[in-house]
Amino acid sequence: MSRGALESTLAAIVLLAAAPPAAGPAGEIIAIRAKETLAAVEMDHGDGLRFTLRSGRTVSLVLEDTDAAIVERVVPGGIVYRFSCRVRIDGQPIELRRFVCSQECFYEPYVVSGLRIWPDTVKKVFDLIPIRYPRKGNLQCLPRKDARLAVQDASLRICPQRIHPWLEEEGFIDVGRCYNGDDCYLGPYLGQACHVGMDVNHPKGSPLLAPIDFDTQAYFNSLAMGHNNNRWRGIRRWENGDVWALQTHHLVELLVPPNTPLAAGTKYATTAGVHVGSHQHTHFEFKIGRKNPNNPLPASGDPASIACPIDFDDQSQPAQENPEVLHLDPWIVFWQIFEDRKSRRGEIRAAMKTPAGVETGEPAVFSAEGSRAGPARRELSYAWTFGDGGFAAGPNPEHVFARPGVYPVTLVVDNGRERAACTRHVVVSGQPVAAPALSVDAPDEPPFRKRPAHVADVYGRSVKQLPHTLRFVARATRPVPDRKTVVLRNLGAGTLPEPRSYHVKYEGGSGWLDVEPPVGAEARDFRIGADASALEPGTYVATVAVDCPGAVNSPQEFRVVLEVRAEPPHDGTTVDDQDDGFYATPYFWVGHRFCRCPRDRRGHQGFYLTNGAEPAAGEFVRFTPDLRGGTYEVALSEATPFREEAEFDVRVRHRGGETTVRVRPQKSRGIGTFEFDEGTDGFVEILTGGSTALVIADAVVFQPR
Repeated sequence: MSRGALESTLAAIVLLAAAPPAAGPAGEIIAIRAKETLAAVEMDHGDGLRFTLRSGRTVSLVLEDTDAAIVERVVPGGIVYRFSCRVRIDGQPIELRRFVCSQECFYEPYVVSGLRIWPDTVKKVFDLIPIRYPRKGNLQCLPRKDARLAVQDASLRICPQRIHPWLEEEGFIDVGRCYNGDDCYLGPYLGQACHVGMDVNHPKGSPLLAPIDFDTQAYFNSLAMGHNNNRWRGIRRWENGDVWALQTHHLVELLVPPNTPLAAGTKYATTAGVHVGSHQHTHFEFKIGRKNPNNPLPASGDPASIACPIDFDDQSQPAQENPEVLHLDPWIVFWQIFEDRKSRRGEIRAAMKTPAGVETGEPAVFSAEGSRAGPARRELSYAWTFGDGGFAAGPNPEHVFARPGVYPVTLVVDNGRERAACTRHVVVSGQPVAAPALSVDAPDEPPFRKRPAHVADVYGRSVKQLPHTLRFVARATRPVPDRKTVVLRNLGAGTLPEPRSYHVKYEGGSGWLDVEPPVGAEARDFRIGADASALEPGTYVATVAVDCPGAVNSPQEFRVVLEVRAEPPHDGTTVDDQDDGFYATPYFWVGHRFCRCPRDRRGHQGFYLTNGAEPAAGEFVRFTPDLRGGTYEVALSEATPFREEAEFDVRVRHRGGETTVRVRPQKSRGIGTFEFDEGTDGFVEILTGGSTALVIADAVVFQPR
């Protein structure tokens, strides 16, 4: 087919947003019913969405505000930024937050009250960073309203067809492979302007396979047409009338006849070889829409008659005012590809069913139905957290929420070798309960930290910690590590009743756990100790159940893990942000993988995290060494590229207690000289509360004296 004929067929189908037209006053109510393909919607502040789930229940969402800010600017290198949508779902507030140009841009979507939500972008991003090539049609990716979201019933896939791998590789994308580490979706290309699609680096000649069945496909421009690139587009018209356009650029050779249908899984091109710039890569784009009633879709039959929907490079009108096309993040397609790959391989999976219409004071029943143990078919253990400090074990727990709000419920499954997790947000209505409600907390232990509602999981990141778990490390040379404290909390009203009892269940060994209960009516602290004197090297587990009869959610459990190590501790070490001894509060600290960043600005082992210059109280990073007992000089790594004006507090846990030091790293990297007991009882924390400028979390050096 000639280019002119192709362009005429491109005009035969028009993509529109899978929602009502974008134009409309503030406060517009948009109604969408669940269908087999995800929907895209653009909203202004004050607009509302009423999404009817497949079950018939309607979820309401109101966009209250949006925000965007640059997290870090590296010259040369790039820009990391964040944006957020503050919404009210079924009357309760929650913030949806995204990061771009860090690994967090490959995220798990939010699932709130049964609605899966992909925060795609907000208009305020482009007040900070322009769009690349604005005269070439790329302004179509700009939102026409304050925010753009993709939404779907969480019980459905993004489309009815199982999606085949687009690339022949594992189910994970490293942001460092996005061209120069900056060309994820709307990532600032070369640190200057937002890039429309997503680039993935791979060698010339790599195959591309059709992820779905296409009605037709072709180059929409190419070297043969006089362009500087080979750009391909595949079109799928779904039975409900929605139309998808998937694009790949930088193709070397098209392996199938153009303007013909294409079956999922077919190798249709080799790629990464034309006009690739600094790195051999493929550019991916995802666009969706629906038919225009003024230009109806032709009847199916002749593939040429249902070729590409429109000429996306048409400059006949300003692209950002053209309601025909909505760009979405290609990560959404890859997310479904990776999820389908896991299902085909039978990999370990955490899944849950959440109740609808949760009310305060009423038992909410959760189910781990759909979870699987993986190919090994080992028995699964289940650990639940409910976003309010509550914890439960088992496949079908009940939980009572004491206060209204939006709560992230997280399930971690463990088959003894691997772990997987999933999170669903539940909306709780009603009045605060008038009764006491029990939870247990260990304020100094990261596994007990309550998950903030805005946190999104990074896709593919391993689950390192089991929730509500105290961890002890011991050796024959120091069999009794320091005790830890577990605190009883009351999430409800009144006071926790007495008596308060506890029960210990051992899963490995016995008698090694020492529980010292609180004494007195006002006491709340349990002191927990471990003694490995009679144990061989290995890992030992126990569960402690604390009961306050008459309190809501009683009893509450926590786990204790004692690791008895045979290998000796370190006589001095450096703990890096990528080591097992490092912990960062989630979805706050982010780091880049910019290829253009000079080596002397990449930090220890080539990577670091930052706080985005947010002096937020309660956010921290922790460096925990495994040391031989003795005196150590503690310092921040000389490789860390701190900014001149950076200043923050560092908290040190050592043999003598705790010390907080104010650090100005450009004046001195030294934190101080401290004594540490053998093992992992000591640590160093960088705190964001009260900090100034950009705080960098990279590596801490423990040098023996």
